[in-house]
Amino acid sequence: YIFMIINNFTIKEILGSALSKTKENAWFLFCLFVAVFAITGAVHRIEIINFIVAMIVGISIIAVSLSIENNKKPVFEDLTKSFKSYKIFLNYILSSLLYTVIVILGTILLILPGIYLAVRLSFYRYIVVEKENIGVIDALKESMKITQNRFWKIFGFMLVLILINILGVIPFGLGLIVTIPLSVIAVALVYRKLEHHTHLV
Repeated sequence: YIFMIINNFTIKEILGSALSKTKENAWFLFCLFVAVFAITGAVHRIEIINFIVAMIVGISIIAVSLSIENNKKPVFEDLTKSFKSYKIFLNYILSSLLYTVIVILGTILLILPGIYLAVRLSFYRYIVVEKENIGVIDALKESMKITQNRFWKIFGFMLVLILINILGVIPFGLGLIVTIPLSVIAVALVYRKLEHHTHLV
């Protein structure tokens, strides 16, 4: 019974809900991602600035996706509220670096451990953005906790998102205007499902 509870969502359900939320917030998301593409494109040649901008953009997009997941209308303040404290930004950078190192080391060990760790630890970003005072190690541990016994389901979900974005590239890349926001919101929805049901149990 518990297994049924913690796995009571389907990929179809998540994508349907994400598509609905994407449509509801289409104009805001369109403006956001156009701005993101413009900013990242402008700084991509300068490595350190590109890295910092990538971190800022990542935090802002996650904050917006969590707001949308919570059935709130996203506003400009959602893009900046995570920067009112230095902790989130610092922890996001450190956890991203640690995540990258762990996945690379896992990949060196016959590739499969890298894929496994990449999936199990992937929700650390959402945990860091949502929980200001959580530490870097604790964020990674929390991701491991909420993905326990759900590797294959999450792995399958991520493969579907990759396929959707590949299809988005085909019509001159224009489909990405829809598929990228859809994917971001879908991941936020899955994160919330995992987080909620883990704490239920």
